[in-house]
Amino acid sequence: MGRQNSGRRRYDDQDQFGHTAVERGWALARPAIKLAVSRALGRKAPYQMSLSLTNRCNFRCDYCEIPEQQRPEMDTQEWRDCIDALAGAGMGRASLMGGEPMVRKDVGEIIRHLKKRGVYATMNTNGWFVADRFDEVAPLDLACVTLDGPREVHDAQRQEGSYSRAIAAIEKFQSAGVKVVTMSVMTPRGAATVDHVLELARDMGFTAFFQIEHDQTMDVFAPVGASFSQQSIASLAETLMARKREGWPIGNSYAVLELQRRDGRRLGGDCSHCYAGRYFGYVMSDGTVAPCLFTQQQQTQGNGRAWGFVEAWNRMNPPRGPGCACVPIHEVNHILSLDPRVLWNAVEMAVSDRNVGIRRL
Repeated sequence: MGRQNSGRRRYDDQDQFGHTAVERGWALARPAIKLAVSRALGRKAPYQMSLSLTNRCNFRCDYCEIPEQQRPEMDTQEWRDCIDALAGAGMGRASLMGGEPMVRKDVGEIIRHLKKRGVYATMNTNGWFVADRFDEVAPLDLACVTLDGPREVHDAQRQEGSYSRAIAAIEKFQSAGVKVVTMSVMTPRGAATVDHVLELARDMGFTAFFQIEHDQTMDVFAPVGASFSQQSIASLAETLMARKREGWPIGNSYAVLELQRRDGRRLGGDCSHCYAGRYFGYVMSDGTVAPCLFTQQQQTQGNGRAWGFVEAWNRMNPPRGPGCACVPIHEVNHILSLDPRVLWNAVEMAVSDRNVGIRRL
């Protein structure tokens, strides 16, 4: 009589979306292979896409006017069609953005559709709705929760009571094994409280990113960090580098922090040096495909709906402008440039599991 499998995970075991371990592995590898081939051939590939489901938000943060920029929204089926088209063209990672994505009642359906297509799914959220609707977002691979500082800073520049909700959201995600990072939008009052966020990150087990504020309109030609002096931006970068050397869980890489210290408001030159629109990009709530949030107005509005999302990706205008200080954009740029410092930073984040629990396979 043969030996029985005593609880050991089999390669043909299926997850909640009907994928075996082999299928999940191939789903992650296939877009990366397409990306490598596209780069070798000098072609574009929508490997990493931000899907801005809505401009609506339940907050009115001091530094953001996105909720005032009213846009039409694609319905659930249109987002499914968008995901199908981009996944077929090589999308391996997708970040759900807003506004606040969870003001949409179908956010759970959209997340599940991403996972059915084998896409690594993340979401940026203020955390307000997470505890009450957690089942909808539980399939996420990673959640990015905005955390601007201690309660008095966070609530003052975001919304009364939002600090407690953000902390509760982090705890909820972690208890279910969803990896968590935070993004702190740095204003002058928030910059003085970096250590509070880092102490929380160490004690709760998440990685913290820090981003200086952009202009409220989110336009590439608008000022960046206007409330900071050039020296204060450099000092903030030096503080973060020093804390990172001390071992605090900071997600910003040394390479991007060094750019911030050197360049201040516009990191690494103008938009012509950016990979946005070549290997990563944005889909706005109305179906506009753009290189990034800051250059959305440079595109034919609604081009994805009108032409098809892959055609819009291939035909969209390259980004123009003086550059930006967006940390996620510059981290991805350095990864695609094969900068060893940023690659190592990414590997450390990928293999370290500071979160409570073990991620479901």
